[in-house]
Amino acid sequence: MNCQICGKKSASIKKVTKSFGRGPRLVVIEDIPVLSCSSCHESYVTADTAREIDRIRKNRTAIGKAKRVLVASFKESAA
Repeated sequence: MNCQICGKKSASIKKVTKSFGRGPRLVVIEDIPVLSCSSCHESYVTADTAREIDRIRKNRTAIGKAKRVLVASFKESAA
């Protein structure tokens, strides 16, 4: 697949999980298709994927399902 950034034929689709929002507006979206280029090391989503992410975020309570999740804080002293 051609990379839209560098034009080389070294882009592939990877599935990622990302969180959006905070507190009661937090939503975690799984299996987002991200194009990742092994030549220029850029990662990006298509316009269609960006629109779908926006749709999911706007309708998160109707689309998503509640799950329990563990939350850990990063300690500065560990860095």
